[in-house]
Amino acid sequence: MQRVRLFKGLECEVERLEQQINEWAESEGAKILQVNSSIASQSYNPTAKSGSSLQGNIGVSSDILITVLYEK
Repeated sequence: MQRVRLFKGLECEVERLEQQINEWAESEGAKILQVNSSIASQSYNPTAKSGSSLQGNIGVSSDILITVLYEK
């Protein structure tokens, strides 16, 4: 039977999210069939100085949603 599992994290914590998914799959004995991800639009810092780099204008990390289709 196919099932779906959702994982949510922040773009600044991608490695931790990958580790969480891999640990879950191993502990559950899940056979992963497909993985999809979505990232929210980045939020810009309205108080950043004009002419500053794009990185300086980013206010907060975006949310990442990962959908895992698996069989158990």
